[in-house]
Amino acid sequence: MKNWHLWKQRVSYGATDMAGNLIWQIVGLYLLFYYTTVLGISPAFVGTLFLVVRVIDAFDGMFFGFLIDHTHSKYGKSRPYFLWFGIPLGILTMLLFFNPSFGGSKVFQLAWISIVYTLFSLVYSGANTPITAILPALTNDPDEQTNLASARMVMTNIGTAVIGAISLPMVAKLGGGNSKLGWTVWAVIIGLVIMGLFTLAFWNLKENDSLAEEAEGADAPEIKGHLSVKDSLKGALHNKPWVVLSISFILLQTFWVIRMQTAVYYLTYVYRRADLVGAFNGLIIVAVIGNLSVPFLSKFLKHRNVMIVSMITFAIGEAIMPFGVVLLFTGTVIATVAMGAAFSIAFVMIADTVEYSRSELHIDEPGILSSVPIVGAKLGMGLGGALAGWILSWGGFEAAAKIQGAKAVMAISTSFIWLSVALAIAIVLILQFYKLDEKEVTSAVRAEAAKQAAAKDAKKVETD
Repeated sequence: MKNWHLWKQRVSYGATDMAGNLIWQIVGLYLLFYYTTVLGISPAFVGTLFLVVRVIDAFDGMFFGFLIDHTHSKYGKSRPYFLWFGIPLGILTMLLFFNPSFGGSKVFQLAWISIVYTLFSLVYSGANTPITAILPALTNDPDEQTNLASARMVMTNIGTAVIGAISLPMVAKLGGGNSKLGWTVWAVIIGLVIMGLFTLAFWNLKENDSLAEEAEGADAPEIKGHLSVKDSLKGALHNKPWVVLSISFILLQTFWVIRMQTAVYYLTYVYRRADLVGAFNGLIIVAVIGNLSVPFLSKFLKHRNVMIVSMITFAIGEAIMPFGVVLLFTGTVIATVAMGAAFSIAFVMIADTVEYSRSELHIDEPGILSSVPIVGAKLGMGLGGALAGWILSWGGFEAAAKIQGAKAVMAISTSFIWLSVALAIAIVLILQFYKLDEKEVTSAVRAEAAKQAAAKDAKKVETD
């Protein structure tokens, strides 16, 4: 029965990020392509839109984290947000690919796209910030936290692999030759699935309020919570491992977004094998290998070193991709496995910084600290989308041209391969400043848990 409970919790927890990443994958892989080739919007405008929206809402994840830290409901702190924002996220998924012609008015069309994309981005934060914030409340066992983070990424990558592999065929089938209609119908289906997954998570996940109480023993220093915005941010900035991890996560998301958004261009215009796009994107499934390797690797390597090895492996995989179709697929398998490990360990490292804040700084603000993935995702999506759009414009990309010029081909290759490699290496250098020793933090957590258990047993004996 205990195993059933653990697996139900792992699957339900994974369902949250699977839901968010269904639309994340479509936006990352196809939204730039959809706007430029289906709707005929200039890549420069789309790139600028992505950046402007990211500037507007880059730190709304911290805002939602602050709300989570100050939320009191019978369902817990984080759990209600799966309904409050998960359902609207499904609706906005549908609207992203529903674009009226407005009588041929380009101005109204661009305004509609801008408004819907901005709302989508805001709601995405509200639905996804609690995914990381709820983790410390599900269990205080560090090993189970690693298992939950791995389960989260396994389900995420299964979902995104399916989306990457079948989206274009489904659009073609559902649209019957009308690409615009096909995208609209496909988005409706994905939106309904997103709503269902968030609802599943809401009903099955339970926050354990006693975990916070156990962390505050009679002899423990006072733990500060429910701080003001100013004090919350001040406390976060004093958490140096969190600051280093935040910068690394932003760069991680930036190059991953660039890579996702330019993959279809790379296959279509550099290799001239558009027929391989579905199979290529479907290889995201091998990220599961990286996800599953994290609990094993973390037993022998520090979490920081797992991330460093992942980044170096990713860079090697990317660097061999330009040298033929066989190495294109071999390289992407290597890079994708590495990214599976990188994202899994990143979420574990965030939980480490939350526990570090509680044990070393005596501050309990998991919502603010857990907003790192959303801040990173938003800035990464904005910077990545803007760079991809701008580089395409710089290269003279022409959506109507079946064969692109040499400068456009170089621009696509730069975005897809070499910019990603450069940012991965930058993360390796930045992580040299990440000094958190999670094994010491884990030992302190287990010692405190044992102390609390002994105190409870002694109290029970006295009562009896």
